[in-house]
Amino acid sequence: MCCASITLPLAVVTAAVCLPLVAGCRGGGSSPTSTPAATSDAATIAPVSSPTGASTIASGMGDPPDVTDAEMQADVRAATAFAIKVYARAKPASGNFMLSGTSLRRALSAAYFGARGETASEMARTLEVTTDMEKAAEAAKTESSAWQRARGTEPTSAELVIADRLWPDKSFVLESAYAKRVEDTLGASVAPLDFVHASEEARTTVNGWVAEKTADKIKDLLPSGSVNAATRLVITNAIYFKGKWALPFSKNATKDEAFTSAPGKTITTPMMHATESHRFADASGAKALEMRYGGGDLAMLVLLPNDDNGIGKLEDDVAKNGIEGWVKNLALARVNITLPKFTFESGGSMTNVLKALGMKGAFTPNADFSGIAKPRGTERIYVSEVVQKTWVAVDEEGTEAAAATGITMRTTSMPMGPVAEFKATHPFLFFIRDTKTGRTLFMGRLMGPKG
Repeated sequence: MCCASITLPLAVVTAAVCLPLVAGCRGGGSSPTSTPAATSDAATIAPVSSPTGASTIASGMGDPPDVTDAEMQADVRAATAFAIKVYARAKPASGNFMLSGTSLRRALSAAYFGARGETASEMARTLEVTTDMEKAAEAAKTESSAWQRARGTEPTSAELVIADRLWPDKSFVLESAYAKRVEDTLGASVAPLDFVHASEEARTTVNGWVAEKTADKIKDLLPSGSVNAATRLVITNAIYFKGKWALPFSKNATKDEAFTSAPGKTITTPMMHATESHRFADASGAKALEMRYGGGDLAMLVLLPNDDNGIGKLEDDVAKNGIEGWVKNLALARVNITLPKFTFESGGSMTNVLKALGMKGAFTPNADFSGIAKPRGTERIYVSEVVQKTWVAVDEEGTEAAAATGITMRTTSMPMGPVAEFKATHPFLFFIRDTKTGRTLFMGRLMGPKG
């Protein structure tokens, strides 16, 4: 069978997503007309060296679009809703798990901008974006600007890399309007490869780019055999985050303690300790702790169920009601923190999840992605699979992750009153987010520090 495939890998905290689109060949036809030849990374969101080695974000996409506050908040809520519903469907029955809704939504948006008809309508509903592609593009540009602002510009600011690229086969001609929209909206440059005659070399090139953008945390996004002479386009998005705590833990206070990973099962693992001023809440059967990263508005929000075995109920609550209830209750408090150090990687297919959420037509030969390239005869490209990979590490100094509205807390005074206890010695949820807009970069579940 003759078929073309489009793969959209994505990287997150670090993260990566694969989205192959294949084409059923139904005969010949006229070839598409034009494609941009840009091959530089100038339009990606990439790190720029600073005196301290931290990174700023250069969007390369000009001034932020004219989007109202109401429209921005609506998109923030929609993006959060998308991430939560994907998490609810994708989470395994047990074990650690993390995803980046931002990364997944961004990669899928690159395909959405080339979708037409019912395919576009289904994708819009699933991604929680407007069917007005001009407005959807403006919202995506606003999000890129928001992440640029959130990481901050101070010497202590976090590193945040968000990069996108289109890799068409040299014989596959993209619609110039599509390529321009993806570049203007997501900052994605175009770098043609020879999938037809040198598919393994092309795969190595794509994987090398993803590894570079994610500090070598995602090294083999496209596995052997995932691209071949029938591949026509690979779309990549990579997100890498590394932030230092505004109030770091002392390594001298870390000691081995028990973590209850499941009823009757404990793990001895390094536990970090600190008593500091953070925003804290105790509501709806769980404690919430917001720990800021230095130099900007990014923070980790940890939701810890009061019940040692309450992680399932907490996940159900988040799936139903989101996290705003805890966020609204956050208030500055003196908190005695016990938190495990942890590192894990996660990932798998998102295909069935997206189908279950309503994105069905995009996975069939009847899909309409004619905005990406003109059909050749009766040939139509369609999505064959979506895969995401993520990686995260948390220690005394901060968080490193590859693929995130509150008050900036800059105080040296101690809040009066009792010290709150936050003892994360059993499974919990965590979110890396922008405290100003409420945008979430990553969300995950820790069942066991060594899982």
